Amino acid sequence: MQVTPLSSVESVTDQVMDCLARLKKSGEAHILGVARGLDLSFSQMRALFVLADSQGELAVHELAGLLGLSMATAGRAVQGLAKAEMVTRREDDNDRRVKRVRLSEHGRQFVGGLLQAHREAVRECIESLSHHEREQLSQALAPLLARGEQPTTTPGC
Repeated sequence: MQVTPLSSVESVTDQVMDCLARLKKSGEAHILGVARGLDLSFSQMRALFVLADSQGELAVHELAGLLGLSMATAGRAVQGLAKAEMVTRREDDNDRRVKRVRLSEHGRQFVGGLLQAHREAVRECIESLSHHEREQLSQALAPLLARGEQPTTTPGC
């Protein structure tokens, strides 16, 4: 089978990137609606998602490492999130110098709202497609999704 210019790796990569950019742009209004009235920095937003993914507590130094931030910057981010009641902090049971942080219920709801805003933007985009176009998209995505979380021996998804 000969690769046509429309199905080359670079061409399809460009198409996927264009699609993701459109989805991101359409989702910004939804996301800004959820975050309206909050003055969160990019580091704080990233911290919320890392904490949501952790499903538990992290020491501030662990959070700093995962975010690629200094301890001081991570500490300030956590302080602001605690003030906004997005996270809870406590001293480590074994070492009082270590502070542990986790999402509060308010923080969990906020992250859930952001994820729902992303989903709504994608849904609106998909809704604009015809039934046939949705079927084609589903079939095109199936090979990537079938791989699931399985580890691969080669780079890629």
